Amino acid sequence: MADKDSGKEKEGPAESPAPSPIPIITEEEKEMASAASTDFEAGQYSSCLEKLHALSKLRGNDVKVSHNLTVAKFYQSGCTRNDDMRKAVGQVCTQAQVSLSGVDSLEDTDHAILFFNHAIILYHMRQHHEAIRILEKLFQIIEPLEENLAHKTLLLLIETYLCTYQPEKALAMLAYLEKLLFSPETSGNKGGSESSNKDNKDSNTEESSVDPEKYRPILHLLKTRCYLQMKHVKVCKREIKTVMNSAGPCPASLFLKSNFEYIRQNYRKAIKLLNSVQPMGDPLKTGQVIPVMYFNNLAIIHFYMGKYHLAAYYGRRALQENANAMAELPKRKGQSLNNRHIKTLGMNRRYELLYNTGIQLLHAGRPLAAFECLTEAIQVYPTNPRLWLRLAECCIAANVSPQNSEAEGKGLGDSTKRGIVRNVIGSGPHRKVILSPGSSEYKYSGDGQSAAFPAATLEFASLCLSNALSLLPDETALSATSRITSRGSVSSDSSEVADTSGGKQTGPSNLTAPPGQAIKPSDISCLRCSILACSSYVSISLGDNVNALEYAKLLLEQNRLPGSLRFLGHLYAAEALINMDQIVEAIQHLAPESVCDVSVVLPVLPEQGEKQVEKSEAVPGDNQDNMEGHVAVSKYYPASVQVARATMLLNLACAHSLRSEWDKAKKCLKQMCTMLPPNEIPEQALFLGIYIELQTGNHQMALQMVKKQQLIPYLKPPQSRPLPIGTMATFNSVSQSPQGVFSPGTPSKAARSKDPWQK
Repeated sequence: MADKDSGKEKEGPAESPAPSPIPIITEEEKEMASAASTDFEAGQYSSCLEKLHALSKLRGNDVKVSHNLTVAKFYQSGCTRNDDMRKAVGQVCTQAQVSLSGVDSLEDTDHAILFFNHAIILYHMRQHHEAIRILEKLFQIIEPLEENLAHKTLLLLIETYLCTYQPEKALAMLAYLEKLLFSPETSGNKGGSESSNKDNKDSNTEESSVDPEKYRPILHLLKTRCYLQMKHVKVCKREIKTVMNSAGPCPASLFLKSNFEYIRQNYRKAIKLLNSVQPMGDPLKTGQVIPVMYFNNLAIIHFYMGKYHLAAYYGRRALQENANAMAELPKRKGQSLNNRHIKTLGMNRRYELLYNTGIQLLHAGRPLAAFECLTEAIQVYPTNPRLWLRLAECCIAANVSPQNSEAEGKGLGDSTKRGIVRNVIGSGPHRKVILSPGSSEYKYSGDGQSAAFPAATLEFASLCLSNALSLLPDETALSATSRITSRGSVSSDSSEVADTSGGKQTGPSNLTAPPGQAIKPSDISCLRCSILACSSYVSISLGDNVNALEYAKLLLEQNRLPGSLRFLGHLYAAEALINMDQIVEAIQHLAPESVCDVSVVLPVLPEQGEKQVEKSEAVPGDNQDNMEGHVAVSKYYPASVQVARATMLLNLACAHSLRSEWDKAKKCLKQMCTMLPPNEIPEQALFLGIYIELQTGNHQMALQMVKKQQLIPYLKPPQSRPLPIGTMATFNSVSQSPQGVFSPGTPSKAARSKDPWQK
């Protein structure tokens, strides 16, 4: 049979699989099939259907005619009868005795068109891994395929690779497609590799006459997207120039150019390019909503500029535009996808936008709002370990008391100006001073609610961290984690939507983390360290000291551990040991000299060399998950090695106090005070100093410390600077009293007004 398969995207070789003998094609049938193909190419679907119906009466058992009839009906409906198309393709496969689920057994090239059309439907439904499985099988038998179908198979395979963040594989397919299109030898042999049917010779000659130059702009666009995902700035710069020259200032080229400037950290230029984008085409037919992409990209750029509140604002605008676009789509009838253009099946970007907005709100200091966004996103992307970690971080941030979060990483500052004295009761010898609590402990939720219920509690944070650990690849060094993570883990196999069923591995060592890029091995190490640190903190807060200590030890055993997390690991291990009354072991973790680095960057292994370091510092976002990457976290405590050692000394003083070693505790406190300015000494140090003075019987000094809110006996007395040589100084008379100094026995009115002891 000589008629070609119909459909621009679904067009392919119209060869007939032969489950049963098919009559020989007559000249009249050839002319009818050729006329139907011409009408289809011209968009005259009614006339095409009339000819195909007449042809089907003559050749009722011909699978090729049934398939072409199905595709023509789909295009006549404006590519909206999606459910009908899927059912019809299934019926054609039944007629051809082919199972679409058995792609591994595909050997007959006559059936390739059926699998290709099925892959297109899967792609638009965003089931990318299933589509890749079919297209990779088609690539294995691509040599005998008809030329036009081979080109479209490769283009669709490249697109699905890019959608699943596999730019290396996409580049390999691009190189093969270029060779197929522009190599004289390959294009010359292509027509001769078809089936031995004599009726296909004319169609092969006709298809091989297609000008390959029409594919060149598409190839440049695809190459640019590959290099952008791989962060290859120099190579991408040349491709961007070619795209801008060939395509002009269209939305696609402007978005790619803006992405390129964003990778180079030229944020203002990237915003300027975004502002020049003009909406083109009907979103109800193209499936691309320009306002959603515009506001989402603006949000990401402002996020990397450190403007988290502004980024969250643009993220909400993107969500609103997405909701408006989805409201314009025709309403579904039950679960039917009919009455919607096939390109709009994957138009909804709500969950990706919720993921981005949740990260922005978390950095903006709004953990409860971020928790609401991320709990919706986790229902669609339950296999993303980084998302489970972000949920746990929201719970941790939401349960930090306002007093602690305000003074975290700071000294007494404004918090001590409000005073450590909460209230004064009575007067004279009956006066009682009530101090404010030094820290607020987490209170267990006593409402009997299950920890598996999504709520911003530390119990739910523990569950999230267990899920995150269970999703990471197993390592021999972390075999002990299986006992911990098996406790109360939530199943991550349910509620999976669209593309999350492809398994953990996208390659030999990468870990899928939809909706973002796959997590690289170096990033998996960093992610595991962060999860273990958070797990230890949450366990301590919940009073689970045994597991807290085990998590802390696992953290300290990691081969590549950032200095900041090593510092936290020692602190958490020491606190867990102190809570278990193992103070001697705790003191071993609190050695100040062990703190030599508090950076948040993974140490580079010797075998990686300097090239890996330059690559990791060249561009931002190498390990980003949708929008996370190179955002600095230096604002968090501790900011320097000196501050970290001072913290170690404070905790060491607490440990010595528990053993009644008051002299050692005083020595640690005095050494800590020499490392920090007086206004940066933490409030906990003042409480400890007061406690030590009370225990050693120095009640008057303890009262003075409470009144002045300073570590009086531990602070260095101010030293007078020596006068420069050759200069003279004029002193006031000794009998003169300095202005503003009053006798302790008779305070002035101004002094009395500031005295917290007076009522």
